[in-house]
Amino acid sequence: MKKMIFILAYALVVVSVFAYTKTTENEKLAIALSNQYANQMAEASEKLDELNSAVKQTLLFNNSEESKKAREDIWRLSSDIKSSVASLPLDTSVSTSWINYLGRIGNYAKEADRLSNPDEYHKVMTQASKNLGAMQDEWMVATAGIFDRRYSLDEWTHRLDASNPNIAWSNMGTSVKQYTEADFPLTASESDAMKKKELKNIDDAKVTQAEAVDRFKTLFPQVSNDVIGVETSKPGSPYPFYHIRFSDGESIGYIDITEKGGHVLSYLSERPFGKTALPFEDIKRNAEEFLKAAGYKDVVYEESRENNTSWHFVFVREEPFYGAKVFSDVIHLKLAKDTGDIIGLNAAEYIRKEKLHRQSIKKMDWKEFFHKDVQVVENELAYVENDRLEQRLAHYLKVTRDENGHIGTYNVIVDTETSEVIKTEKLD
Repeated sequence: MKKMIFILAYALVVVSVFAYTKTTENEKLAIALSNQYANQMAEASEKLDELNSAVKQTLLFNNSEESKKAREDIWRLSSDIKSSVASLPLDTSVSTSWINYLGRIGNYAKEADRLSNPDEYHKVMTQASKNLGAMQDEWMVATAGIFDRRYSLDEWTHRLDASNPNIAWSNMGTSVKQYTEADFPLTASESDAMKKKELKNIDDAKVTQAEAVDRFKTLFPQVSNDVIGVETSKPGSPYPFYHIRFSDGESIGYIDITEKGGHVLSYLSERPFGKTALPFEDIKRNAEEFLKAAGYKDVVYEESRENNTSWHFVFVREEPFYGAKVFSDVIHLKLAKDTGDIIGLNAAEYIRKEKLHRQSIKKMDWKEFFHKDVQVVENELAYVENDRLEQRLAHYLKVTRDENGHIGTYNVIVDTETSEVIKTEKLD
């Protein structure tokens, strides 16, 4: 009996020591994490002041070249503050507003050379500087006293809660959102990009849940015998869709079909794979036949890659007037090597079809455009998005150059109308 009491007492001591040790470790972790939050917040405060100073420096000059260094500082500082804000456990509505504003002020400074009217930069940044000053004041009020004490994680959560009436986070988020809309309203291209992302341009008739299931059975008869669940997308999703789960034999998976038009957004099937492998051309033909049956008739094969069980294909929409590939409108397909069946599909980018515009094609002398040691080996037309989010018709070139005995290969994308180099990319 004494031995049993001793064992129980010893166990109690061990558990107590362990509990004390874990509590101490958790307290140390909480202190370290709260100190990290304080450091991030202090850094954001310091750089917010530097950012406002850099904005004011760019307003000293008429020529944007003189303000170039300060504009580079704006880009760097806005990115740094975004990182600090993103790392804090702020309310999502607050951090999103701040990150959006900081991103837009940085991008505006970066693209200032493209402005046709230099006075526009002074007009916008003068107002932005005024609003940055107001943002600093609100930030300092909200963070007053938060750097110099060690808070528990619960205290940090309480202090960074936007619904806390004693802290002005919620009002600050609303203010910054208003600054963004007033100082940097969406351009037409950005507005179009947002609409495309949210499928707002789709005006197809809605399909019912039963019609979505029927479409699934038509496209994938080999696995659609046992639908085990149909759900609608969560409220607030960019676009409504039906999420259909299935289980058929050894295959399980899901398919997402848009409510508008009944378009297949994505499909995934998981199952064991056999050891045999069909020829590549047979699998590629299966992919092309599936796309035609599914109504994707305006796409062309672009590329493929393989792993030990499957082939992954990329198909690109082809615009009919120029015969140009639209690289923002792609469909990804994954086919099993053993049977050639579709086991994966992502058509979200294709469904968000780009709005394209006709564009003149300037005659180019590539021997004059490139250095004499550069060879153009491929040249096709394509629609490509530039850094202003505009879809531009471009020469999609593959060029080579002898680089000290090694052939360097590059993709060079050149606007057909302006001859602007949209992108240069080194290929493996």
